[in-house]
Amino acid sequence: MGTKEGEGVSGKYILIEAPNFNNAQSEAEAMSSYLRLGAVKDFSLAANPNAPKATGEDLACEIMDFIDDTRVREGCPDYLTPEVRQAETAKLHTKGGWRDHSDGNRVSTTRGDKVEVIKGNYRMVVMGRQHDVAGWDVSGGHVAESGITFDGASSIEYTTEDYNGTWVVVEKTIKGHVHSAYHGKVFDYYCGEIVESITGSEAPNQGQPNPVVTDRTWAESISSYTGSAALPIPSITNDTWVDAMTDTTNAGTMTSTTTAGAITDTTTVGTMTSTTTAGTIVDTTTAGAMISTTISNIEDTTIGTSLSTIIGMENETVIGAMSELTVGTESSIIVGMETSVNLSIQSSLTVGVDMSMALSASLSMVLGASLDIFLGLQINVTAAVSIDITPFSLELDGMKLIM
Repeated sequence: MGTKEGEGVSGKYILIEAPNFNNAQSEAEAMSSYLRLGAVKDFSLAANPNAPKATGEDLACEIMDFIDDTRVREGCPDYLTPEVRQAETAKLHTKGGWRDHSDGNRVSTTRGDKVEVIKGNYRMVVMGRQHDVAGWDVSGGHVAESGITFDGASSIEYTTEDYNGTWVVVEKTIKGHVHSAYHGKVFDYYCGEIVESITGSEAPNQGQPNPVVTDRTWAESISSYTGSAALPIPSITNDTWVDAMTDTTNAGTMTSTTTAGAITDTTTVGTMTSTTTAGTIVDTTTAGAMISTTISNIEDTTIGTSLSTIIGMENETVIGAMSELTVGTESSIIVGMETSVNLSIQSSLTVGVDMSMALSASLSMVLGASLDIFLGLQINVTAAVSIDITPFSLELDGMKLIM
């Protein structure tokens, strides 16, 4: 029962065969085992997927080549052309040597050591009791795995373009669920032309959805360095698009230092709210020139004492109405010349004491009507020359000339 090894042989061989060792009543149920040393029985059956079941050649055809047959190796030591490598692989199933097959199980045990030395290539295929091929390929000095777990492609190639010749791994892997846990010391080091990391895409779909990314860190200390004084980074670009963004920082002490040749800061927002609560705020700005432009209605409220000191010239221009209300005592001290020019009607109302003191020259010019109303005590003290000019009056130290 079954096709027997040893029939139609050309060449020397040793055959150990156990045909139909399960005493089956039909060809389809028969199970055979054999070990053949020497010549191949029939070249037409070697690795033929349509060969009789007892030969095992329908399984042998799962391996017909090695990865190194077409691997890019130009320029590497001990280089063999693809033609030479492929010519040797073409004799894989017809060269003869050792061939065995069993329709049953194979169990091998070794109580001591086991040594296997393979001068050629090695390839293993495991089908998992169905046609889900997995395994590994050891050829050309490299080990490569394959399987249905990780979809994608991986190759090892030799290049002479980088580092005066080196082996490089070109890998594209599509992974399933991955959980990584590390205990101990972990070091990551990268060098080369490109390090690129991409998470998600602009066009997610049901098969490749965008993930939920969570990053949590607990540490004794965290240090982050980008570039150095010896070798700064030529350019850094940070581009963020988000519908809602929350940033919370809780720290005992924060120190921030920025040193740059030029800084451009642009903010475009519908509504902006900024709240600062502090015991003391010290803000120091040192600049050659400072220009501030605000196009908006402004409401500024200060609850507390306000002290403003300007060392230098101050120019203020108001185009429009201006109202100022002081509830309390107001003191104005001018050490130097004061010039006031009004090109329209001026009205001044004081309910209480109005005290004005000038310790230098005082010049007041009104080119139009002027109305001063005082409902209380008014004291004017001038300890220098005082000149008031109106269209019909000139007053100099108490002497009035009416024009």
